[in-house]
Amino acid sequence: MFASGSWARAFINLLEESGADIANGLAALEALSSWAGSLDGAVFGSTAAEKLEVLIREGMKAASPDAGLESAALNTAVSFFLFTVKKNNFRHIDLIMEEIKKLLDEKQGLVTASLEYALPMEKDLVSKIQQVVKERSGATSAVLTEQHRPELIGGYRLRIGYEIIDASIRSQLSRLQADLTTQ
Repeated sequence: MFASGSWARAFINLLEESGADIANGLAALEALSSWAGSLDGAVFGSTAAEKLEVLIREGMKAASPDAGLESAALNTAVSFFLFTVKKNNFRHIDLIMEEIKKLLDEKQGLVTASLEYALPMEKDLVSKIQQVVKERSGATSAVLTEQHRPELIGGYRLRIGYEIIDASIRSQLSRLQADLTTQ
């Protein structure tokens, strides 16, 4: 299995060592990834990396200096991007960028949680759940995405990172059924 978290941490470490802003580095990596994804043909191996580096460096020279990204972040993103190509890991770039976003959110004290519910919830209850997410995770702020899931029958399911709090009627019925079939 591909270790996208390791690659993401390596990219963030490179940015920090160069004194670059992580968000700028991520933006540069996203732009490079989008551009490379639109190219015809395969994007992997040392030969492809050498050809891409020439194109990228020429493009950087031609671009205006006030493109909005600091040079340290851009140079780090280019080097990292080319390394993923050389190591045949460009196909995993979306996973790497997703991990970078998670790590950046973590550094900024932001936690994202998902709330699935069977019936519409009162706004007061949603606010209380959001507060509990902040307290439980130790984050300074929490973003709560809501999704209606009628198959839960009643109650809710809350996902905070890898933790799941399942207070749905469906899960309670499933546990009851499992208990009854084992007896």
